[in-house]
Amino acid sequence: MAYFSCKKDMIHVYVYAMPTTLWMGFKIMEENKTKTHWLQNPNKNYLGHWDLPNGNPIILTIKSAKWEEVKNPIINVSEAKRVIRFEESNIKPFICNETNAQSIMRSTKKDYLEDSCGMKIKLYQSKVNFRGDMIDCLRIKEVPQSELTVKYITEEQRDVLLELIEPSGKTVQEICTIMKVESISLLPEIKYENMCKRLKELANGDN
Repeated sequence: MAYFSCKKDMIHVYVYAMPTTLWMGFKIMEENKTKTHWLQNPNKNYLGHWDLPNGNPIILTIKSAKWEEVKNPIINVSEAKRVIRFEESNIKPFICNETNAQSIMRSTKKDYLEDSCGMKIKLYQSKVNFRGDMIDCLRIKEVPQSELTVKYITEEQRDVLLELIEPSGKTVQEICTIMKVESISLLPEIKYENMCKRLKELANGDN
């Protein structure tokens, strides 16, 4: 520490104070590892708002819904929770609280967990007031099942589109890429009329 332009006794204080400060900082960090933050979900094995793809809403199909013992890995205590599991792959089970349970009942028109299997729900990221702080959470959108069930075009509608694509100057793959579908057959029916109109415009040279 000879490069500091200060008195010897001040250098002496600095040399011994710095390790103490660092030690206290590490001690606090170690202590915090054993604590649970108010806004933290201690069990990452269950679905949270951070699991939504790019934070966007997602429609899922209920595979099972029942009360299960869910363990808090921090305090090593289990509690009975409503747990929903989904038919879609790579989706974590969802711990459903009272608010979301009521939203599911209104969306599915089902009063019993066992009758909800096969029903679809739409999860989205929202905010909730927790002790004066607005924090992120998962909520269920209260929409009818008819809006959550995607209807695809029929074979006849597919054939019509294939006939319109040829004179449009576009390839089938280009149209699929534009519409963000894997194949023409997976085009949502709700987009069929607009797709026909657009392909006719392209065929007439309206770019």
